Amino acid sequence: MIVCHCHRVTDRVIRAAVREGAVSEEAVAEVCGAGACCGGCVPAVSEIIGEERGGSCVRLHALRRSASAA
Repeated sequence: MIVCHCHRVTDRVIRAAVREGAVSEEAVAEVCGAGACCGGCVPAVSEIIGEERGGSCVRLHALRRSASAA
């Protein structure tokens, strides 16, 4: 399924990027471009990262918010 329409990146490509070490939205964007343009797919990218890492996208968003507030 296409997750990033701007760069036509599928969930499979994002999952592969995470398995190869991209552990943040920024890292995924660097590897495959997903989330690097309009940002509309960033929540879906974050969810995929959480699924692949065995965690939750809610936890990733909470970590991002607390890091940006500091």
